[in-house]
Amino acid sequence: MHRNHHKLGAGLLLVLCLAASPLAEADTQVTLLVDDSYPPYTYQRNGEAAGIYVDILRAAEPLLHGYRLRLRPLPWRRALAEIEAGRELAVVPPYYRPQERPWIAPYSVPMLEERLAVFCRQDIFKDNPRLRWPEDYRGLRFGNNMGFLPGGQPFWSAVQLGLIHVEEAPGNRANLLKLVHQRIDCYLNDRLSVLSELAGMRDDGLYEPSKHGLIAEGPSVSVENGHVGFSNRTAERFPFKQDFADQLDSALIQLRQSGEIERIVQRYIQ
Repeated sequence: MHRNHHKLGAGLLLVLCLAASPLAEADTQVTLLVDDSYPPYTYQRNGEAAGIYVDILRAAEPLLHGYRLRLRPLPWRRALAEIEAGRELAVVPPYYRPQERPWIAPYSVPMLEERLAVFCRQDIFKDNPRLRWPEDYRGLRFGNNMGFLPGGQPFWSAVQLGLIHVEEAPGNRANLLKLVHQRIDCYLNDRLSVLSELAGMRDDGLYEPSKHGLIAEGPSVSVENGHVGFSNRTAERFPFKQDFADQLDSALIQLRQSGEIERIVQRYIQ
């Protein structure tokens, strides 16, 4: 009788130890939808999410307690529709738009600043720093990505009046090649997108500053922040949302303060 009691006690002790062990309970997998066509910030590569924001989130993952991340690339409009319907928890990387998207709340702390900047041939800035936007750019030829309207209403009003000329081309590289070969004077787009593309063009032998002349960065026209945006229609499906969001904010702040986010960015533009 005593032997059986001893065996039962040992078995119960083993069960209790396993229950208390952190290995006994698997981490909760959290799916974040990622824009599949927004390089260098987020994009799809061989079916997997990639890009600056993806690298930041991967760096944050070890700092999260009880969670592991699944980063799922989707077309942007489809990703937003999933969040609006409450079928998925969060999306990367929306700008802060509480009026336009009342179904996103909360937003994470900012992951990264996205700057819309002017890039011109260096000689364009030689005698004029052109700090006033867009007044100081009258008479110049700008490249623009097809279907996009960056730069604000004053810029496009100047275009309509014929004070600034715009030529469209399909994407960063096509416009930057025109800039390198002096077929346009300037190009306006996201700063990191341009710097990343120029780095790729140097690797491919398409841009050599000593041969083609330097492409110089001018002033920033506007600044936005990329976030993780959470659906506010998911309370029952994702009861862990607030704890996860709080932990993610703490991790992102830690990565920024340690300089890790800047190190990630530099890998894309050097």
